[in-house]
Amino acid sequence: MAGIISYQTQKNDLTDRIEQTLFIYSDNLSLAIEDIIRERLSDLEQLSDNPVLMNDQAEDEEIQQEFMKFIHNHELYYGLIFVNPEGEVTVDTDGTVVGNNVADREWFQQAQEGGLFLSDIFRSPVVDSPILAMASSVENEEGEVIGVISPSFDLEKLWSFLWERVGEYSQQQENMSASADTFILNQSGDYIAHPNQDYILEKNFLEQTNKSMKSMEEFGNQPGLIRNEEGQSVSAIAPVGKMEGFSNEWYVGVSVPENEVYAPLRGLLWKYIALFSVVLLITVTAAFRLSRYITGPVENLVSAASAFAEGKKVPPLHSNAYEEVNKLNRTFNDMTERLDEREKAHRKSTLILEATDNGVISINREDLTITTFNRTCENLFGCKKENVLGRPLHKVKEECPEFAAFIKHVQLSDDRDHRSSIFEFDCSIQGWTHSFFLSNTPLPSSEKDGRVEDYLLVFKEITEKREMERELLRSEKLKVIGRLSAGFAHEIRNPLTTIHGFMQLFKESPDTGGVSSYHYQIIISEIERVNSIVEDLLTIARPEKVEDKDYLDLNEILTHTLYLFQARTDHHNISVVQALDTELPKIYGEEKKLKQVFMNLIKNAVEALEQDGSIMVETTRRSDYSRQGVRIRIIDDGCGMDAETLDKLGSPFYTTKADGTGLGLMTCFQIIEEAGGSMDVSSEEGSGSEFDIWLPVE
Repeated sequence: MAGIISYQTQKNDLTDRIEQTLFIYSDNLSLAIEDIIRERLSDLEQLSDNPVLMNDQAEDEEIQQEFMKFIHNHELYYGLIFVNPEGEVTVDTDGTVVGNNVADREWFQQAQEGGLFLSDIFRSPVVDSPILAMASSVENEEGEVIGVISPSFDLEKLWSFLWERVGEYSQQQENMSASADTFILNQSGDYIAHPNQDYILEKNFLEQTNKSMKSMEEFGNQPGLIRNEEGQSVSAIAPVGKMEGFSNEWYVGVSVPENEVYAPLRGLLWKYIALFSVVLLITVTAAFRLSRYITGPVENLVSAASAFAEGKKVPPLHSNAYEEVNKLNRTFNDMTERLDEREKAHRKSTLILEATDNGVISINREDLTITTFNRTCENLFGCKKENVLGRPLHKVKEECPEFAAFIKHVQLSDDRDHRSSIFEFDCSIQGWTHSFFLSNTPLPSSEKDGRVEDYLLVFKEITEKREMERELLRSEKLKVIGRLSAGFAHEIRNPLTTIHGFMQLFKESPDTGGVSSYHYQIIISEIERVNSIVEDLLTIARPEKVEDKDYLDLNEILTHTLYLFQARTDHHNISVVQALDTELPKIYGEEKKLKQVFMNLIKNAVEALEQDGSIMVETTRRSDYSRQGVRIRIIDDGCGMDAETLDKLGSPFYTTKADGTGLGLMTCFQIIEEAGGSMDVSSEEGSGSEFDIWLPVE
């Protein structure tokens, strides 16, 4: 009787272990699938937050470029489309479906309501094969849905990726047969993923096992077993968790032949039969009880160690066995407590590293592989952490030009005395000049042998701070120049007025003293020119004040200003293109001053062309941070400016014209600044210039 009880106990225990192994295996596969789904949804969410896609003024070519970058970085996708709110495809990576209307598709309707959408796997009547539809809404900065993006998903690569994970995990599991089948079911019991492609959406698991969907729903959120009496197999079924954007009822299953699952039980039976035939019942009973006393605590310790290795929370083990096991239990409790504290500290350090606005990079000194790369670096350089960590520095520089432009300013010297270096530099990233403040610290080895193991680069972007400093310096210069100009202008203007009056009298006097009227005209013309310079100086020096302000139509002002130059542009064969927004809001300002700005800029554009060429004047509505405003662009394809001229642009008395004063553009900058706006200038020698003005709408 004791032998039968012992065998039954061992059988139940072994059965539980085998079935528990199947449960753990199926549950881990369920988690792996959830991770894959979550990764795909995360890919889609990150793409929908792309600044280019969120800009409803972005060109189709810009959106297509962002799509191609996304596909390049994510090999599971092979195509992307952008659909406008009316359901029309406006951008496609290969251009085959542009113009098609998909307003009646479920994924479009779901995504247009806002958020992410991942469909169930279904057979497409178009391509006659199983597909998985993904979509996400794209919202502008005001939270309005401006379109829907949908990637084309390569299911074969997805399942290959999943089966690779299955293979890696199955190699780590004991009692798992090599002939085990892993599959995924939908809410109807249809196979939607199976190593045998002929099963997908063609065969039904519930029909094969003579079960109903209710039998799987009874499992709830935990794995369960389904036995196939006819097929003589055992299947562990685990549900796949739902998440935002994914509400499908999926189940992951592991099917193993029943004779292979319970083969250890038959071996156990034969062992007990042999044992019972040799050993007396009392000896077996005593040996069994002794073995339980010895092995029970050890098994508890092994079970607790296995659970802890799998990441589960393990309660402290009790010291109620013999001394050796009690000592092991106390050591195990102390070890788990320390490891738990170390894990908490590690998670906190990782959270701080990812949450900081400072960029953090560490590079191994020996092989120059990147060992740390936080979220700030990902956002700045556009490189995914998983594509950077553990890879050589030169490989990352080849694949990420933005990172290469940054790292070339950093000197990774072989410094063994642990000295840090701190410096500031500028570099161009994604077409914009950024300023950084960086510290380079050699990190000593954890072995405490005085060896430098890593270079730690911690940097902070200070671009905005430097821009503010430069703008403040320019503003202070303008104020100082204004005060000086006012003094000079008043001192010069009085004697000029007197000289101009007497020269008029001399001209009208019959006794000219041999001076011709031509010479008088030259003298008066030069006096008037000096007086014009004085007027410009007074304009710069005049303090900001509200004069003749009203709500102005910038389109009307620009049209009138261009009309004044029509004769000159026609004479020099210069074409003028007007792209004026008919719904441009009015701004509150001084018409006279704004006309002065536009006259100066258009005059400069005409003079830069001299003969032939074109000028474009464009107005659009544009938001700047939290304020509404309008944008005016004046672009010419004339001679352009070199870097030195562009750097000194707006400085008083700096000009490249033979008869210029250098005060015109300085006055323009001051008028725009007084109006609460900004003016940016971009130019390249031989390629024309662009003046970009932004003015706020009150």
